[in-house]
Amino acid sequence: MFKLRTSIVAIGVLCGVLGLMVALAPRAGAQDQGAEGETAAELLEDGLDALSEHADESGRRLLARVISNYPGSAEALRAKRALAALDRGDANPDDRAAIKADQAERTAEYRRAFLVDVGDRVFFAENSAALGGRARSIIENQARWLSARPDLTVVVIGRSDGEGDRSAVRDLSQQRAQAVRDRLVAAGLAENRIEIRAVGNKDRLALCDGPSCEAQNRNAEVFINDWRPDGGWQSSQQLPGMPAKASTGLITRPQLGSADQFSQ
Repeated sequence: MFKLRTSIVAIGVLCGVLGLMVALAPRAGAQDQGAEGETAAELLEDGLDALSEHADESGRRLLARVISNYPGSAEALRAKRALAALDRGDANPDDRAAIKADQAERTAEYRRAFLVDVGDRVFFAENSAALGGRARSIIENQARWLSARPDLTVVVIGRSDGEGDRSAVRDLSQQRAQAVRDRLVAAGLAENRIEIRAVGNKDRLALCDGPSCEAQNRNAEVFINDWRPDGGWQSSQQLPGMPAKASTGLITRPQLGSADQFSQ
């Protein structure tokens, strides 16, 4: 009987200890809430946020997790620098301005390379969404270029010229964007990497009266999305599909040939 009572007491104590551990576990991880399953970039941002709020211990744990879970990554390098700065007593280990500048620079580099290597747009005949032979060739080159860089995503922006019916103008720009998207997919680019946007004549590249100049506005542009520190891509918050200042007879972004050439 004594042994039975002792066993019951021991089991009760053990259950109590286990219950206490379960109760305390959420609190122990409260500082790192949301860290599980996050990307390296998200963990890094959480850690830097914690440091900026003077929650040094939580920040150290999150940054250490970046280093441990993502060794050799750019985020791990930034985490090491932040911890080193913290150990030195620097007031601002989180240099967000530098990180944002790096993002913008990397995005700009990819867009320049895309423009120079294969071209970023094709042109259409008046009132048409049909792709000419040169346009199809350019799009196929774009698809190959993008396929070699699987982390990139794009937005195809369709544009129209003229001052006709607003709905008809927008529909035509939509058809042009779809035509380019469909050709990219046919050339092997995954459809889930392509968005389309129809802007009608709201983002005209040139303001002019001559037909050859006006033809510059009959185009579809493949626009690379913004680069992120985790190596992924997100839709740009300032797409060229938004209303912008138009030039006077001059195209606002470099072109690789005349509108007539691209519509052939």
